Amino acid sequence: MDLFRRSVALYGRFSQGRREQLQREIVQRRGFVARDLTRRSDLLVVGALATTLIDRGILVSRLDQARARGIPVFGERTFGQILENAAPDATLPLATALTQSGLAESDATLLAAFDLVTIEGHKCCFADVAVMRTAADMLQRHKSRGEVVRILIRARDKAPIGRRKIVLGPTAKGALQWESGLTTLEGQGFLPLEDAPDVDEMFEMAELCEADGHLEEAARLYSLCTSADRSDPIAPYNLGNIFFSQGNNNNEAVLAYQVALARDPTLVEARYNLALALEAKGNVLRALEELRRALDIDPSYSDAMFNLAQLMLKSGDIAAAKPLFERYLASNPPAEWAATARKAITYCTSRLTG
Repeated sequence: MDLFRRSVALYGRFSQGRREQLQREIVQRRGFVARDLTRRSDLLVVGALATTLIDRGILVSRLDQARARGIPVFGERTFGQILENAAPDATLPLATALTQSGLAESDATLLAAFDLVTIEGHKCCFADVAVMRTAADMLQRHKSRGEVVRILIRARDKAPIGRRKIVLGPTAKGALQWESGLTTLEGQGFLPLEDAPDVDEMFEMAELCEADGHLEEAARLYSLCTSADRSDPIAPYNLGNIFFSQGNNNNEAVLAYQVALARDPTLVEARYNLALALEAKGNVLRALEELRRALDIDPSYSDAMFNLAQLMLKSGDIAAAKPLFERYLASNPPAEWAATARKAITYCTSRLTG
C-alpha cells in the first residue's frame, strides 16, 4: 500500500505493541499518523480493543464520517495484512452481501473495523456473508452493536477454524454450536484496566467521560495524555474543545489549541477552533489570521470560509467578504447556511454598488 504523504488515523485502543508497530511502518513509508480522524485523514484504522466506544456512539460517529467522506476503514489486523501484502481477496460485491445478509452498510463497516469481515472498496469476501447474516440476526434480537461485535470476536478467537455457528439461548447469551454441543461465549465484557493505564487507555477513558458529560474528569485525562505523549496533537485539541465548550475558559482553550498546533501545524480543526476562541475573547485580528491560515492549508474547509467571510463583514471589509460568501455558496452547503450566504451576498452587493 502506498502511504506516501497519506495520513492514517490510528483510532481507539490497539493490541499491546500494535499501535507502535503500525506507526513505525507508516512513518517508514513516509506517511503521517494521527490518534483520531481529522480532515486530513486518508485512512481510518480501528484498534482491536476499541469495542468500549461502540454503544456510546463515539466510534459509530467516526465510521459515519469516514463513510461520508469515502475514507477506507480497516481493523488493525487487516491493515497489518495489507501492509504485508497478505490481505484476503475481496471479490464479492458488497451490495450483494448486504442484500443476502440483511445487514445495513453502516453495520458492515463496523464489523470491518474489528476485522470480522473484509471490505475493500465496494467488495467483500464470500465468507463474510455468513458473518453479516449472524450479525443481522443478533441485531434483530435486540443485541446492541457492541454486544454483537464482542460476541463475534470471541467466536472468531475461540473457533478460528472448523465448523461453528453462533446461537442465542433463552437468556440471549451467545454460544458456539458444535456438532457435539455448545461452548459458552459468556464473559465478553470489558477486561479491567491495569493500575497504571497507558495513553491509549487514558485517551479512551477521556472520550467516555466526555460522552457522559463528565467534562472535568475528561479534561484531567486529556491533560495527562497531552503530557504523556508529547507528539500527539489530538489530546490537547480535545482538551481545548472542552475548555471552549464551558464558555468561561477561553484562555485555557487558546493555550490548548496552541499546543496542538505546535505539534501539528496542519491540524486545521485546531486552527479553526482557535479562531473561534480568539473571537470569543475579542481578538478579531488574530482570529482572522488563523482562519486565513486554515484556508491556506485546506482551501475546501467550508466552515472556515463562512466564518472568515462573517468576520470580514463585521469588520467592515465588504469587498473581501463578498467573494468568500460566494466561494462558500459554491461548496454546496446545507440549505439553511446557503440561505444565509445568499442574504449576505445580496447585502454586500447592495453596499458595494450603492
